[in-house]
Amino acid sequence: MSPVDELKQKLTSCFPDAEIEMRKADDPNGFQFLNVYAGTLEVAVEWKPNMHFGLSSFCGDSSALDGLFDTPSEWCSTTEATFHRIASLIYDQKSTIHQASKISEIRHDRGMSQEHLSEQLNVKQATYSKLERRGDVKVSSLRKVIEAMGGRLRIQAFFPDTQDVREISFE
Repeated sequence: MSPVDELKQKLTSCFPDAEIEMRKADDPNGFQFLNVYAGTLEVAVEWKPNMHFGLSSFCGDSSALDGLFDTPSEWCSTTEATFHRIASLIYDQKSTIHQASKISEIRHDRGMSQEHLSEQLNVKQATYSKLERRGDVKVSSLRKVIEAMGGRLRIQAFFPDTQDVREISFE
């Protein structure tokens, strides 16, 4: 039984109401695909020997072309890890395609207050509050805020005509 067959069996057992479609290449070493439809969520899985599982999920509010021809959003190395990630996506009805977020949303999701961040940044809370409300923030200021939250800022340029994505470096 292939890892994709095993994954389909586990998903069918755990999510009997989900619609699951599987496509296999004629070549036994070729790609295999699995699509899981559960509620308003679609999870697309691709697998090829030695490349593991690639996952992307799309919610009902996504465009029909979202993610089409894109590389997977996430990778899992085992059938078990892939099953658990898909189960999590189904339960939460979440997309793996990340939407743009405001600084305040990221701070809130990380359970941090403006007061806490302003202390870490050595600025007054009112100054930090103004930064969150600005429509245009310096990259250096944004980097400091993200690092104070425990993250690392990455900026990417995306060119839709070629599907080229480049990370921008300031060093």
